Amino acid sequence: MLRSLLIKVPTVVLAVAAFLLLDGAAAVLAATAIAVLGTGVLMALVLHPNSSAWVKTRSRADGATDAVALTFDDGPDPSSTPAIARILADHGIQAAFFVVGERVAAHPQLVRELHAAGHLVCNHTYGHPLALHFSLWSTARRELRACNAAIAKVLGREPTLFRAPQGIKNPALGDVVGELAMTAVGWDVRGLGSLSDDARAIERRVLAGARPGGVVMLHDGTGLGGLDDRRATIEALPGIIAGLRARGMRFARLDELLEVEPYREPAASAAMAA
Repeated sequence: MLRSLLIKVPTVVLAVAAFLLLDGAAAVLAATAIAVLGTGVLMALVLHPNSSAWVKTRSRADGATDAVALTFDDGPDPSSTPAIARILADHGIQAAFFVVGERVAAHPQLVRELHAAGHLVCNHTYGHPLALHFSLWSTARRELRACNAAIAKVLGREPTLFRAPQGIKNPALGDVVGELAMTAVGWDVRGLGSLSDDARAIERRVLAGARPGGVVMLHDGTGLGGLDDRRATIEALPGIIAGLRARGMRFARLDELLEVEPYREPAASAAMAA
């Protein structure tokens, strides 16, 4: 949160100075322009999924590599997660699933199956609330810690990797991710499968934007905004895999791509936030 003051304080000071030093309409226009500019900069840093303004966010490998990592958000979802897992198994790929804690609690067997298949299970908050974007520390702590606890109850370990809903991180959320010693993850390219029912469009978008070393973001979960059907993503996935391999890319699990430890002993995040 303190980092945001580097934008907020100068914006307020300059806007007030303009209002006091200039006359009439010029004062109002100048103060308003400064306020709009400062707010725009702040919002850009909040909304960009790879912004490291509040906490370091990873979306690519640090060094040169021919690998990419597949990631999936919003599951586990019995209507789509098993089908995606089968495709990944058929192609020998281990992915990262950023899961919603309350869905982990509702479908623990799906989480066990993902873990047994070698996939990562990562934190995507407990309830995926839209209100998180407008909340302060206590809500962010509750969401991240509850999701970690739900995963630890199933796997015996809690994740260290976190992705914010919609990739949006306000300053308070950034503080909490840092407090809990978690790694924030963005993406290099996304399929927009939550908004598109066109499998070919999803495939083209990923193949056009993916680069060696990058993180690819797709969705296996439904019902958290956008379409309630992931058939287009399921249909697009084999073509995405084949297309990326045809371009000379291989698939690495997210923790291998980013060179981070994906799990730790349970309750570690609670102790760090206490």
